[in-house]
Amino acid sequence: MLGLIGEEGKETRQCLETFLDRRGFTAESFQGARIPRYSQWTPVERRIGEGRVYLVGDAAGQVKVTTVGGIVTGFRGAIGVAEAILNGGRSRELRRLRRELDLHLLIRRMLHRFTQADYSRLLDLLNPPARKALSAYDRDAAGAILWRLCLKQPRLALLGVRGLLTR
Repeated sequence: MLGLIGEEGKETRQCLETFLDRRGFTAESFQGARIPRYSQWTPVERRIGEGRVYLVGDAAGQVKVTTVGGIVTGFRGAIGVAEAILNGGRSRELRRLRRELDLHLLIRRMLHRFTQADYSRLLDLLNPPARKALSAYDRDAAGAILWRLCLKQPRLALLGVRGLLTR
């Protein structure tokens, strides 16, 4: 299985086909879909007439922009909505989910500003303790990963700050 995520469907498909052709691979099938990108928090409750509608997962934009993963965040959104219904609109899980999605957005913005030299430096800084920290957490725990990485390799924090400040 091979996947590619892109901004424009036709252009992305062409890049994927070129990649396959250059390596002598033949695709058995293609799948494509529009994936909402998280850009800011979307309120999960909407009023429609006399009723209330709750949004979770893709419908609420709860898709991590670093990995384009939305299954775990969608389930967390569902748990958060259930909490909100039971607790008069308050949900600890929705607050945590929002912080996590905002952190992924910050990481994506930082990486988007990286140059090729920055990416090379990032890889060079991944010493054995930093690699071990990366392997200890899954991609849904960005906060824990970043905290551990900065403890194991403080120069990564400086590289990240530089990425955020660079235009």
